Formats: sequence, structure tokens, C-alpha cells
Amino acid sequence: MKIKLSYILTLFSFCLAFTACKKNDYIIGGDLHDPHVNMTTYDFLKTKPLFDTLVVLIDKAGLKEEINGSNTFFAPTDYSIKALLARRTLVIQQKYQDENIKYTLDSLPIPELRDSLRSHLFAGKINREQLSLENKVFKSLSGEDFSILLKQVDSYTGLVTTKPQYLFLTKIRNGLDPDPIPDDYPDEDRDIIELVQTSGILTTNGVLHVLNNTHKFYW
Repeated sequence: MKIKLSYILTLFSFCLAFTACKKNDYIIGGDLHDPHVNMTTYDFLKTKPLFDTLVVLIDKAGLKEEINGSNTFFAPTDYSIKALLARRTLVIQQKYQDENIKYTLDSLPIPELRDSLRSHLFAGKINREQLSLENKVFKSLSGEDFSILLKQVDSYTGLVTTKPQYLFLTKIRNGLDPDPIPDDYPDEDRDIIELVQTSGILTTNGVLHVLNNTHKFYW
């Protein structure tokens, strides 16, 4: 599979950083040369080991039909889900002073899980061609506001003619952050900005973007 020249070096550098990144599978900030896959979003996720646990949670939440709707899904990877379980395990171990307690997938309340997955899901097809370097606000299926935009970076400009543009998903908290952000700006109001490691996978029903492995699932 060929990859656009403007993202080749980006792919190489991030593959070194993430051991889960395999050749031609995931592209940080870029998109696939031929983005079409002849399967639904849900079925595509099922073919990738990186989403094994995510698929289990989609089934648990009963959201297969919504994932396969005419929607855009910013998929968290299994690394994000594993980190969530680790955080919650630590909390309950400290609460009950018992290091043998584990927070598992079965521990996740279904309404909470459903809302979190829907916060990654947007009505319609949102692809890179519809976005720009300016903030565009979209409402997720959970009813929360998010900004989706491209950011141009100066990396590798000595070797390529076009500057790479990374795709970001930002959870807006109490309005978009001012630019620049004042030093005394409240932490609870700071937007949560997440890098997309693969963008623009066009399935038979919608658009799939993949969030970076360090994305904090449940925000």
C-alpha cells in the first residue's frame, strides 16, 4: 500500500516510538493513500488486534448499530482502555487497602460506558477534506462539544515540500480555550486535546479515525 509522501517520515518516526505500530497499518496524523475499506466500521475494528477490547466494549454497550451508522468514529485503542482499568484498579485498591482487587471490563457500568463511547462518535462523515487549520465545533452523540481541526507542523520541512498536518480531536470544557491561555487559567476549564494517529479510513458506512495510544479513555 502506498503512503502519501508528506507522511512517510512521520510514520517512520512514530513507529519507533510506538512498538504497536506496524508497517503500513497506522499513520500518525496522516491518512491512507487509498482510504477505502470494503467493510463496515465495526467489522474493520474486528479485523485489527489493536481494537479487540474496544469491540468487546461496543458489544457490551449495545452500540454496534450506531458504530455502523452514517457516522464518524474516533476510536480509542486497547491501550487507552487498559490504562483506564489500571487507573480504576489503583483507586479501589487504595480505597479498600487490598492489592488483590482488580477493576475489570465487567466492572464498567453500561450507561457510563455507552456515554463515553458516544462521546467519540459524531453524526455524518467528517473527513480531512472538510477540516481546516481553524477550529470547527461538532457535537458528539453524547451531546458534548468537540473541536476537530488540523495543525500544521514544521517537522521534516527540509526533506518534503508540504508541511504535515496532524488531525486533533479536542474536548471543549466551558468554551474553547483562549489563545494564548493565561497562566492562571483554571485547570478544570482547559480543553483536552488528543492527537489522531490515523485519519480518514472510509468504511462502507462512515469514517474512522484512530486516536493515539495515550488517549485517556473516559476523558
